[in-house]
Amino acid sequence: MKEYEELGYMEPVNSQQSKQPCYFLPHHAVFKETSTTTKTRVVFDGSAKTSNGLSLNDILQVGPTVQPDLYSIVLRFRTQQVCFTADITKMYRQITVHPQDRNLQRILWRYSTEEPIQEYQLNTVTYGTASAPYLATRCLKKLADDDRCHHPQSAQVLSNDFYVDDLLNGTPTLEEAIHIQQELTSLLDSAGFTLRKWASNHPSFMDNIPTDLKERNQTLSLANDNGVTTLGLLWIPTTDQLQVRNNTTQVPTTDATGSTKRKVLAITASIFDPLGPLSPAVIAYKTFLQKLWQDKLQWDEPLPMHLQQEWNHLHQTIPTLSQIKINRKVLCSNATNLQIHGFCDSSEGAYGACLYIRSTDSNNKTFCELLCSTSKVAPLKKLTIQRLELCAATLLAKL
Repeated sequence: MKEYEELGYMEPVNSQQSKQPCYFLPHHAVFKETSTTTKTRVVFDGSAKTSNGLSLNDILQVGPTVQPDLYSIVLRFRTQQVCFTADITKMYRQITVHPQDRNLQRILWRYSTEEPIQEYQLNTVTYGTASAPYLATRCLKKLADDDRCHHPQSAQVLSNDFYVDDLLNGTPTLEEAIHIQQELTSLLDSAGFTLRKWASNHPSFMDNIPTDLKERNQTLSLANDNGVTTLGLLWIPTTDQLQVRNNTTQVPTTDATGSTKRKVLAITASIFDPLGPLSPAVIAYKTFLQKLWQDKLQWDEPLPMHLQQEWNHLHQTIPTLSQIKINRKVLCSNATNLQIHGFCDSSEGAYGACLYIRSTDSNNKTFCELLCSTSKVAPLKKLTIQRLELCAATLLAKL
């Protein structure tokens, strides 16, 4: 909070401002031990109801999505030879809010219990308000549009390869990657944004990055999430592989006898698998959850013994999933021929589909990798295998 005040992100409210209509944001600290930069963050609650029953987020317009979805960004990320990642330092905090609106971002704060409680107002876009993601990403979009004629390549990257504040990009050659890095850094610097935590699968690319702006972790999350994620994708730049993340310390607790439908759903929903390499494991959790619906269990009702035993066995497989690794790169260098091969199948309980990409170079060397997959639980109403296989074929066509 001291840093907020020193950097101008917040300031004390004077006597004249205190008479204006305002909204006070509750706030608390969140600790993220895995972060290499900011382990303690402040989270503001724009959804807290006021005396009239409305919150700030209730009356804010959210704004449309202006960035591509994470799925397409990660797919493109897997097709490049030289890839790199970075993020924008304190992106929300680099964007000022109009002075007329700052009264709606008031907080109460004091640095010790011996001081009187004081009113402050937040001067910048605040995480926890409904419009914050749109305001921040729209600024990046505006910056790209304004500079497109001068830096078309970096403007394209800014428009298409950022997921909130995270950059995931790549190029066919090292020279092109270095050029984009330099141009993109200059473009963002012009608007007060600093790119940091750079990582790449190519050591020569990293030689151009100042030490203080390099990522210190050897594994990088391919998700922008501040919540609890049991499983997700990590990128290991040194080996250029994607690995399943296992935050065992964050897995919702379960014991041999006390699991409920609520706990099972919490663990199942926390699995983050955008491209579907975990589909064979995820579908097992989903089919088990379907059994709980069939048995019409209440949310906090203990599972029957036979279901509890099945869940214990399933839940114990979470740590072993972290042994899964797949190649990040799905194309060979200088590919002369590209093919996409799709497969689908069904059983009585579920059906799924997957795509493989096959590339061939000028030496007729073939490279084949799993690109993505998806799966669905079969409906409760019993269908014939033939009809379920048609459902799988439809799923593949959509994929």
